[in-house]
Amino acid sequence: MLSLRNLLPRLVLRCFYVAIATLIAAMLPFFGDVNAIIGAFGFTPLDFVFPMVFYNIVFKPSRKSLIFWVNTTIAVVYSFVGFLGCIGAVRQVAMDAKNYKLFANL
Repeated sequence: MLSLRNLLPRLVLRCFYVAIATLIAAMLPFFGDVNAIIGAFGFTPLDFVFPMVFYNIVFKPSRKSLIFWVNTTIAVVYSFVGFLGCIGAVRQVAMDAKNYKLFANL
């Protein structure tokens, strides 16, 4: 529930947070590459790997069943895809860092 007593501090802190995040994003000309690293480490496992692994752990399908092997295959393939995404994103950051200039996109 929204309380009027803490509305002003929340508003000020949220504006401060957005201003700092915007400043950092403007300072990094390769901010998209940093987001790619975060996505490869966070998005891929959370959306494609962990649900399949946890399904196999919680429901314990037989190792002879199709669902077990489909889940295992999806987890292995997308783990490899996430790993390749991390390598590509780190490589791109390293390439962009050679020509780094503060506030280069402004």
